[in-house]
Amino acid sequence: MANTTTIEKTARELTAEASAAARLPDEAGKLAPLAERAEAELSQLPTAVENAPHELAQLPAKVVKQLPGELASTEAYVEAKLPVIEALPLPDLFFGGGVLVAVVVLQAIGLRLLTGRFDKLAQRIELRPAWWSVDLLLGFTVFRMLGLHLLSIMLWSAALVYGGIIPGWAAAARFAALSYTTLGSHLILTDQWYMLSPIIAISGMFTFAWTASVLVSIVGKCNELRAVVRAARQQRRDARRQATITVPPGDPAEAGGAEAGASRSG
Repeated sequence: MANTTTIEKTARELTAEASAAARLPDEAGKLAPLAERAEAELSQLPTAVENAPHELAQLPAKVVKQLPGELASTEAYVEAKLPVIEALPLPDLFFGGGVLVAVVVLQAIGLRLLTGRFDKLAQRIELRPAWWSVDLLLGFTVFRMLGLHLLSIMLWSAALVYGGIIPGWAAAARFAALSYTTLGSHLILTDQWYMLSPIIAISGMFTFAWTASVLVSIVGKCNELRAVVRAARQQRRDARRQATITVPPGDPAEAGGAEAGASRSG
């Protein structure tokens, strides 16, 4: 009886294995299309990698070009409720305001690094005072401020070029520089971006006022360093003067000392 049960169990296991083996061709047939699709996608991967930088470079322009259309319904609704909003288009506000915030953040980082470097160099000058070191420090600091403003202009230029608003780098840099310094440019943008130039000018006023306040503080610190240098030079002069002081000829105290020395020698 036990042998019969074992034989039946073995037969069932063999039947299950046979049915599983019979299903293998069907499973393999289902996996074949998936393998072909994966192979096709892998073959396209090098081309996708090569095109990725170009597509990423075109992404900002696509986003900026779609921005007026995306905001058109919202802008129309707001203008219907508040007609005064026509003076400030939403695309200019979102795009220009975003770049303005980026410029201000760049200015904050640059001025923090600049003032930190200035304080370290000022401490060295206090230890070894010299006229030329104070003037060189002031000139180097002003040059770094100039570079910081040029970086802000380049940031605006990149936003104009990659946003597809002005196609050429030279024209974008000229427009950004003239607007940033509030001089104004002869180049007129389209009606969709007519408020962008004033926003660039506002960012320039923000950063120039900030730089001017920092420069006033730096000039005051340089004047303190010059006072330290002046005091150090005066101390050196006094020390040299004291070292070269001699007793005047014909001094009674000197004559008496000479007579006393002669009597002791006699």
